[in-house]
Amino acid sequence: MKKTLIASGCSWTNENFTSDFHHDMDCSWPKWPELLAKKLDMECINLGRSGAGNEYIYSSLLDQIIKMDPNNIGLVMPAWPQACRKDIKVRGIWKHNNNIKSFENIDRDVDGNIDKSLIYYYSLQEICKSKKIPLKQLQMLPLFRSSKNPPKDLLIGGGVKILYNNPYFNKIDDNFIGWPTEKRLGGFNFCDDILDIYANERTYCISDLDNHPNAKGQEKIAEFLYDRLG
Repeated sequence: MKKTLIASGCSWTNENFTSDFHHDMDCSWPKWPELLAKKLDMECINLGRSGAGNEYIYSSLLDQIIKMDPNNIGLVMPAWPQACRKDIKVRGIWKHNNNIKSFENIDRDVDGNIDKSLIYYYSLQEICKSKKIPLKQLQMLPLFRSSKNPPKDLLIGGGVKILYNNPYFNKIDDNFIGWPTEKRLGGFNFCDDILDIYANERTYCISDLDNHPNAKGQEKIAEFLYDRLG
């Protein structure tokens, strides 16, 4: 019996992703969890959802973990987005901050958002460790650079200082690929540093309008992860 790779994330992970800019585009190319699972000879459960934040990613993975025999789980992989995103569950249905008007300014609480995110990272790490479940975390999108009008403290490296000074900073172990997520601290995220999505040639994104990974981009993510797992 094959073991299962369980992945969760945002639109960069969502197997049912559709482009907001190219409504007629067929975006059904395989996403990185499916590609990676095939390389690892595993089954795949992809829980990714467009617009998802860390609350959803953490909860969706935990909900799936408790349904399964830990011995059948080959790997758990959260692909974390920006810390500022917010999710709430209403009558059993997850809603994300792109459709929750009351959270318009939440991305400006950089300190609180980073702290909340690292609590999720550390908590999932320790839960998987206690159950002897293999875990590899990754920062898919920049942790705190998201707003079109970012707070001034971010422009002078304030987010980096907040991350470095967080009490959980040194608690995250080597199973987080690219930790501490920020190049200025010796880490990386996949959007900026692996795909370099804003490069002039735009090799790995859908178009100049849509920065999401195209088929080549998804393959690049899977190949990079597979090499790191070897």
